[in-house]
Amino acid sequence: LHIQVFSMIKKCKQNKNYIYILAGLLAVSFIALPYLVLGTGSYVQVHDQMDGEILNYIYQAKYFLKGDTIPEFMNGMDKSAMLPPAPFGVVFYLCMAPFTAFVAIQWFVLIVGFLGMYKLCRRLKMHLEVCLAVSVLFCYLPFYPTYGLAALGQPMLVLAGLYLLEENQTFVKKCMAFGMIVLYAGFSSLTLIGYVWLIVGALLTLWQLLLKQKGRALRIGCGTAVMTFVYVITNLDLLESLLGDSGFVSHREEMVLTATPDLWESAKNLLFVGGSYSNVYSTGVLLSAILSILTIKWLCTWRKEKKASDKILARTRQMTAIMWLIFIGLIWAVLWNSELFVTLRKAIGGMATYFQADRVYWVFPFLWVMVLACVLDIWLTCFFETKYMCLKVFMFAASLGLCLVQGAQEFRDGTLNKNIRLMLLLDYQQVTWEAFYMEDVFTEMKTYMAEDTSSYSVVSLGVYPSVALYNGFTCADGYSNNYQLSYKHAFIDIMQEEMAENEAAEALVKNWGNRLYLVSGEYGLSPMISKDSGITYENVSYDVGAMKQMNIRYVLAAGEIINASEVGLELVREEPFSSVSSYYEVWLYEIR
Repeated sequence: LHIQVFSMIKKCKQNKNYIYILAGLLAVSFIALPYLVLGTGSYVQVHDQMDGEILNYIYQAKYFLKGDTIPEFMNGMDKSAMLPPAPFGVVFYLCMAPFTAFVAIQWFVLIVGFLGMYKLCRRLKMHLEVCLAVSVLFCYLPFYPTYGLAALGQPMLVLAGLYLLEENQTFVKKCMAFGMIVLYAGFSSLTLIGYVWLIVGALLTLWQLLLKQKGRALRIGCGTAVMTFVYVITNLDLLESLLGDSGFVSHREEMVLTATPDLWESAKNLLFVGGSYSNVYSTGVLLSAILSILTIKWLCTWRKEKKASDKILARTRQMTAIMWLIFIGLIWAVLWNSELFVTLRKAIGGMATYFQADRVYWVFPFLWVMVLACVLDIWLTCFFETKYMCLKVFMFAASLGLCLVQGAQEFRDGTLNKNIRLMLLLDYQQVTWEAFYMEDVFTEMKTYMAEDTSSYSVVSLGVYPSVALYNGFTCADGYSNNYQLSYKHAFIDIMQEEMAENEAAEALVKNWGNRLYLVSGEYGLSPMISKDSGITYENVSYDVGAMKQMNIRYVLAAGEIINASEVGLELVREEPFSSVSSYYEVWLYEIR
């Protein structure tokens, strides 16, 4: 028995790398497991997922290689108005039902994210325990699945770059590097993060030329060119609308830029909280990194008889370099929205006005996890090198504690936390996929409406337009980053009086306009009014004539419109449409 146990332990040590990979894959796959249990009863973030991006995938798949417009969106808007942030993800929606495709994409990007980070850390010769810990923690960061590999694919992209920089790399590794570049570009957005990596590739190519490393420069340059080509191909609709001669004028031309009032506060938020969709959880990591650097400085400078090992020094230099990259990116992200830069952008005009170059902060989570990896690797190196048991215990406890703190924060903010509660707690409430899209409610509602849904459009009040769009209706309203400016003006004509009563909503529509929703003077731009809110619309003033000109026939309201008959709206059914599981109740009005 003892021989068998020792033999098993020996085999585990020999195959520790593969065991860790398997354990890590299981750990990150657990994030998607509740979706298999709960199905459409799972919690999914509404913001920038169910309210828009998921619909972009669904309708790009529906009209894949068919025409230049999407008839159901904004009365037939150009395809560039519904660009998915990870174009290759459309393939999933071509082959699967929407919810299944959403879950499949999430699981796919988690696997790629884990393997990319694990292989990168292995390539940097970090301890296997560090490779496993940081790769799992990286995947547990609360990234939005709809953005594909934009964040989770960054380690894979850096790994591809390292492969291309190696002089004596095999043909297979070079092919893998180019394959990873294609995969990243196809599963990420050019405007959100891709431009950052294209700039990095161009600068790295130039740097290699300055160093007279022509072979490296050629390989990196080719990789950057391949990435550019994929982005161009997957963004043809956008590029044609912006650069072509079709007469398309984006609503972004009227966006009003405002400078960040407090640059210092903005810098602190980006450093310790992160930007949109890029939570960093950097406080503990930053403190640990600073303490590690100071301790090593003390050992090497003030206590020369106790020099740190070469491995620790090399890892410290790597960590310092990464922190400098974060610092440089932080300065750029803050300055981009400063008074000086905003003035310059307005003077230049065009895309420079509304391009969000500050989203370099999307790289911050990856860089902070790399700092975490360096810290843990330094501590584990100290653990293995020291002869003092008390120091071993301290370094082990510190490493474990830092990982647990990091993991606890990520679990707190992630969807897994909410979905586990949905599985275990009967009274726990969250907005689920089925509650939001309400397919059962809309199936019943369609029996009270004109059969040919393609012959008219609907507009929503207090309800996200994506709900009606998901259920196959042609919608006059919608959420888009790029649509016709003239359409925005026509839609605003419907609600001029209501906007005049709500300055905040008016500013949001006129100065930004991505959310082209029906505004209420009482409740503003509020598309998340639940069936339990008990609200009513007391005195609305919409231009029904302007609605008719936009082919709008029905209004879907989250509350009863008290003066409906006065403005030319007729209640189709005395009671609202809802179900036990639905988030909204919908009052259906027909335009007379």
